[in-house]
Amino acid sequence: MTTKTTPSLGFLAGVTFSHGIHQADTGPVAQLLMTHTPPRRAGETVEWIKAGMRALSACLDLSPIEEEPRYIGSRISLHHGIARLDYGDDWWELRIPGTGQAWRKHVAAGGPVRLTLSFEPTPTGRTHEDLARFIEAGKLRWGTTRARPRSRLNVRTSRPGT
Repeated sequence: MTTKTTPSLGFLAGVTFSHGIHQADTGPVAQLLMTHTPPRRAGETVEWIKAGMRALSACLDLSPIEEEPRYIGSRISLHHGIARLDYGDDWWELRIPGTGQAWRKHVAAGGPVRLTLSFEPTPTGRTHEDLARFIEAGKLRWGTTRARPRSRLNVRTSRPGT
């Protein structure tokens, strides 16, 4: 039996997101780049961050950047203007702060989202050159996702006989 291990909530607090919309030949694709802040608290190291981002990449089933990005399932949810990412935990989702209206509208309409994850912690003010270095070094993983269809949740009750 395989046990799924997701990164801790303490680790996930340092995950940052960058987003935008890319106009590909096949149409618009929402972009979502996940990185982690550099070590800032006691016990955090670059190696700890890399290990956590590798675990997060495995939870999301992302493929190496050298391969075509595979479809990783519907992992984005939108509710009252808030975007969240299902990273595989049974209880929690990651809130994606700062998504603009155009990004959310694209996702809500069923448009594809290219999720890219960097193993390396990245400083504030990262540049396109930083991203190019990560790509060349193979320190990225990626996949394609979409918004989950809205469905009515089954509510458990504690009433006898139900």
